[in-house]
Amino acid sequence: MGISQRLIRISLQLIFFTSAINFASIVVAQGGNPQAQISVITCDPGEELYSIYGHNAIRLKFNNGRDLVFNYGTFDFDTPNFALKFMQGKLPYRLSVSEYNSFIAEYNYFKRSVKEQVLHLDSTQTEAVIAYLSENLKPENIEYKYDFFFDNCATRINDVISAALENNVVWDIDHRSNKSFRAIIKEYQYVMPWTDFGIDLIIGAKADQITTLSQETFIPDYLYNHLDKATIDQNPIVKEDLILLDFGQKRIEPVSIWINITSITFLLFLLAEVFLFFNANKFEGSVWLERYDKSCYIMLALAGSLMAFMWWGTDHIATKENWNLLWAMPLWFFWTLNREHNYVKIVNYVVTGILLITALHAITGKILPQYFHPAVAWISIAMMFKINRTA
Repeated sequence: MGISQRLIRISLQLIFFTSAINFASIVVAQGGNPQAQISVITCDPGEELYSIYGHNAIRLKFNNGRDLVFNYGTFDFDTPNFALKFMQGKLPYRLSVSEYNSFIAEYNYFKRSVKEQVLHLDSTQTEAVIAYLSENLKPENIEYKYDFFFDNCATRINDVISAALENNVVWDIDHRSNKSFRAIIKEYQYVMPWTDFGIDLIIGAKADQITTLSQETFIPDYLYNHLDKATIDQNPIVKEDLILLDFGQKRIEPVSIWINITSITFLLFLLAEVFLFFNANKFEGSVWLERYDKSCYIMLALAGSLMAFMWWGTDHIATKENWNLLWAMPLWFFWTLNREHNYVKIVNYVVTGILLITALHAITGKILPQYFHPAVAWISIAMMFKINRTA
């Protein structure tokens, strides 16, 4: 994305921070009993990492001509220690209100399709939704602690509908996917193989839990599909499906996770280590080889340190219980030191055993309680050759 595009995006995002007072004035102007058409908006995935899963919002089209979008996916760029809070999972997200035309302009500019589901609500139910949103717009309620799986722009829409309608919505349980959180997000990550690999390293075993129907709605498309099959008072809750913007289907068919660029890269790394292992005598005392080995150890140790931080140093639920620390461990720093001690061989045997387990699990998925990216098999086997070559 060019600089001009980023500036346009930032300017468009600033529109989202419309004051809650404006919404309150609309309610007052209509005698405290506003009438509106309520819709759920679903936006297609974008090309940037933060947008590849899509987006949801609520649209209120009032009888007096006002047309507003309520968005739970915004945050304040001026938040103190913004980057650190984002990393730690402590960045507060907020509900904001924008004019519909401003909202749709951004998605039109970035050529992202937008769908609308007009809800079949009576006046009492409509008022309940408006009252719920009004309560959320109060200064003490406007912010919430974002969680990628359990509390985001899509799950909040589910919360609004369920809470405002007093859980009278009947969801079609037969259309539950029975997929894990990880399996669901992988449907959107395959177009970015390195991103998919990185996310597999960061998120832990909790991501491999099978989702309930309600939990599946953390992804906008899944919320859209479940709403289409939901009922209220024995009537479909969706009165009308509309296409607001249509730029066609842009997603690319995935290739096998065993032959994508990530796996191929680490397979080549494995082949290099096998070659060096069987030709170790030719390179004995080589300065460049020593630097290469230390670089590998340091990179894995840093990766493990990051995983450990994401587990114990942040509030992100998805990054807890990460079994990738078995092969990407901070202990790799030990291999950059002088290891002429009796215990070195013992440590090598133990680590070789651990690497063998992680490699087999990455291939079979049958040993540990967490999915491992296939590239982990090649990395683990390569490191087995490396530590036994440098012992």
